[in-house]
Amino acid sequence: MSDGGQWPGQGPHPGGRDPDPATRPSTGSATGPATGPLPYPGDRAWAEGPGAGAAPDPGRQAWAGQGAGATAPYPDQPGGTQQYPTPPYPQQYPPQPSPQQYPGGTRQYPAPGYGGGEPPTWGPPPGHGGDGGGAPRRKRRWPLVTAIVAVLALLVGGGVAAWALLGGSGGASSPNGAVTSLAEDLEGRDHLRAYSRIAPNEATLLTDLGSVLTTELQRLEVLRPDARADTSLDSVTFSGLRFDEAAAEQVRPNVTITKLVAGTVTTTQDPASLPFTDSFKAKVYPDGAPPAGVPETIDIAQVVREQGEPIRIATVQVDGEWYVSGLYTAADYALRDAVVPWPATSIDARGAGSAQDAVRDLVQAALDADVRRVIELTDPTEMAALHDAGPALADGAAGAQPTGARIVDLRTTESDVRGHPGLSLASVTVDDGTGTRVTVTRTGDCVTITGVEGAPPQLCANQLGPLVGAQVGASPAVQELAPRLATAVLNVKVVTTEDGGSWYVAPGQTVVQLYADLLGALQPGDLDALIAGN
Repeated sequence: MSDGGQWPGQGPHPGGRDPDPATRPSTGSATGPATGPLPYPGDRAWAEGPGAGAAPDPGRQAWAGQGAGATAPYPDQPGGTQQYPTPPYPQQYPPQPSPQQYPGGTRQYPAPGYGGGEPPTWGPPPGHGGDGGGAPRRKRRWPLVTAIVAVLALLVGGGVAAWALLGGSGGASSPNGAVTSLAEDLEGRDHLRAYSRIAPNEATLLTDLGSVLTTELQRLEVLRPDARADTSLDSVTFSGLRFDEAAAEQVRPNVTITKLVAGTVTTTQDPASLPFTDSFKAKVYPDGAPPAGVPETIDIAQVVREQGEPIRIATVQVDGEWYVSGLYTAADYALRDAVVPWPATSIDARGAGSAQDAVRDLVQAALDADVRRVIELTDPTEMAALHDAGPALADGAAGAQPTGARIVDLRTTESDVRGHPGLSLASVTVDDGTGTRVTVTRTGDCVTITGVEGAPPQLCANQLGPLVGAQVGASPAVQELAPRLATAVLNVKVVTTEDGGSWYVAPGQTVVQLYADLLGALQPGDLDALIAGN
């Protein structure tokens, strides 16, 4: 936003706000339109004002090359403005080292030699331990970024119902429209509308996770039957969230990184307000629930000053509309921490002929250290961010050594998982690369291992109680629970999906089902015994 913090005009919709209030922002620099190749790491000018904290880490330069950056006031910045660049287009790759502007003078740091005919080297930046010099790398931004992603994860209360009630998608026509609409919804506590701003594939995954956790915790008599999955958001207050629209970076044709520069996030811890059952509260708080804690506020403008750059929040275009994405946000920060630009290409999906073949091929690719093939076999809708960031991951793993092991035979048992085939292990035979073959076969709650010298002929879940007790203590509750958890682990299902006649592994849905299976092994009395035993 560039109007001094005023939100876009109001418009008619069920929440009293225009769901797409912003026009599409320019992703170009202050001097030109968005054309040319994607930005690569380059130089950055900093002019920090009083109280701005430590100087920026020279190894963590912005994802923009040499060129003019937009000057914008940082919220509450004493003494004027601070430089941070918008992506210049067309991109000018600097052939020579260029100066970094710091308070009190100029210091030289080399920029990647894109113009000199040498390929960029993605090694450790100066001062990060790779060259033995400089200060250790500072931990930055992650607590707030994690909090933002956690907020997105909590927006699962409406689920499919929210989609139906709102009459469809909550996407926007621009990246800035997506984040400002989400900000308005969060400030207005319109959680159903906020849910619709999340990328559809991530919203589906979060809905399934929220449903599993809520259902299981209600069955275990931890949550009340009327508990909402978004209850935790009631203790969070958002205010004055503001994005610098001019600084947005289009890192891919379908991905734009927006810049959060101001606002506050206030949390209040009040155990008494949590939707626990009375019986669970009595167990956890035998002397009564503690009083509400003092509200804690994160001042985003202060965080921006301390880390020397805005909070980056990714948006992704899906079917012509823009959404906020937690997975692309995580991928963006991972690439920045590795000092690697967003790839200009993606790893295309290339599935297998059957669900079982997809699982087998993915495991074999992992044994072969073939990261590209692993990514090819992941669900292209659920893991779109992984496919788009994939070339950088594959390049980074280029030196990994294969194990030499080969899957000779794999057999699975199929069950339905939310409309998708979930595959559990029946038997597997692996050649370790030296001619030795090991076979693991499951029969009921037991596994038989052949080909390993000294291995027991059979290991069953009910044998694990004494083994676990010997390691973690002789608690009867733990020993009684161990066999059921062991059975749940044996029942772990790899969820597969079909797309265009090819089969893929769905990592996100697999994790959701893991929660379902492990929680499903518990009974309400188990929690009583475990709490009493501590």
